Amino acid sequence: MPAPDRRLIAKIMILRKLRRKLKRKVRGAAIRPMFWNRVDQGDSVLMKELREDPHYHHCYFRMNMENFDQILMLISGEITGKMTHSRPISVEEKLEITLRFLATGASQISLSFSYRISPSSVSKILREVLKAIVKIFGPIHLPPPTTDQWINNEIGFRTRWNFPNCVGAVDGKHCRIQAPNFTGSTYHNYKGFFSIVLMAVVDHQYKFSAVDIGASGSQSDGGVFGRSEIGRRLENGKLGLPEAKIVGPHLQPHVIVADDAFALKPYMMKPFPGKFLTLERRIYNYRPSRARNVSENAFGMLAARWRIFHTPIVASLDLTRLVIQAAVILHNFLIDKQDMNTITADSDDGNTTGNWRETTTGDTGMISLRQQGSNNRRQEAVVVRDRFLEYFNSNEGSVSWQMSRIS
Repeated sequence: MPAPDRRLIAKIMILRKLRRKLKRKVRGAAIRPMFWNRVDQGDSVLMKELREDPHYHHCYFRMNMENFDQILMLISGEITGKMTHSRPISVEEKLEITLRFLATGASQISLSFSYRISPSSVSKILREVLKAIVKIFGPIHLPPPTTDQWINNEIGFRTRWNFPNCVGAVDGKHCRIQAPNFTGSTYHNYKGFFSIVLMAVVDHQYKFSAVDIGASGSQSDGGVFGRSEIGRRLENGKLGLPEAKIVGPHLQPHVIVADDAFALKPYMMKPFPGKFLTLERRIYNYRPSRARNVSENAFGMLAARWRIFHTPIVASLDLTRLVIQAAVILHNFLIDKQDMNTITADSDDGNTTGNWRETTTGDTGMISLRQQGSNNRRQEAVVVRDRFLEYFNSNEGSVSWQMSRIS
C-alpha cells in the first residue's frame, strides 16, 4: 500500500478551512445602527430633560432626584465597567434602565428599544445593578433582625397601634412569574399560575423587617410559612424576640399578628373565627386586625410604587428573586427618606383608605396565601390570646374608640 501524500492531505485540510470561513455569516457592523444612535436618540436623552422637571422625574423613576442621585453615588463603584468600548454605557443609564424595569414591569426587549441598548446588555445591566443595590443597601435597610430592632418595633406598635408586646405583622403573597424553563409544575400553584412566594414581617411604619423569598408556588400554602426561614426561626425561638413582658396582670410573650390564613401560635396572634362572637371577642378581633393593617398596606404600597408587581414578572428565576429583594430594600430606603411618591397608606384611625388600593385594583401580580398549617401548640397559644382579650377589654388596655369600630 503506497504511503499517504502528506502534501495532498495538508492542501485538503486548508481547503476545508477556507470553505468553513466562507460559509460563516459576515457581520455587517460591530454595532447595529439603531443602537449606535443611543446617545442622541435613546431614552437617556429624556433623562436630561427630567432633571429639569422634578414632578415628572418622580413619576418616571418613582423617586425624587435626590434619592436617585444618592443611590447612584453609592452603587457606582459596583457597576462601573471597563472603558473598552467606543460608546460605553454610563452608570446613570444602567440605574435608569433598572428603575424603569421596576417602575413599569416593561419587558427587557422593550427597554432595549427604548434605551437603544442590545437585549443581552439590558439583561446583564439588570443583574449588575440589582446585585449592587442588594449589596450596598441591604445591610442598612433590610439587615437581619436583632433583638434591639424587635424592641423598637414593639415601642412603635404599642404607641401607634395600641398593641403592647407586638413586634410585627406577618403576611405572604404569591408573586406571579413567567413559567420558568425546565421546572415542570414546581412553580405552578393552586390558583393555576406560576409563582414564587414573598413572606414578610412588617413593622409599625410599613417597612419590611424580615423577608423570605423564593418558595415555589406549588408548595401547599399551609406549609409555606412553617418551611420558611422566618417560620423555622420563630418556632425554634431563634428569631431574637425579646423576653416576655408584663401586659396587664400577666407575663406575656412578644408576638407577631397575622390573619386567618395563619395558625394560632404562642408567638402569633390571630382573630377568633366565626361571625356570632361575644362582645369581648369582637373587641379583641378589632385590636390585632388594626395592628395587622400595616402588612396589608406595606404590600400594597410596594406594588403601587414598583408596578412590576402588577402583572407576571417576565424574567429568569434568579433575576426574579433579585427583583423582589431589591424592590423590598428600596421600599424601606424610600420610606426612611419619606419619599412616598404620592402613595398613601390607610389612616391610623381607619377612617381614610390609602390611595394604593386604587392603584392596585384588579392587579394579578400578587395573590394572598391560603390557610396555613395546623397548630401543634394550641393550648399555650389559646392562653396567650385569652390574656390579650382580657387586657383589651380592661380599663387599662381598652381604647376610647374600640366600641364604635365593632358596632
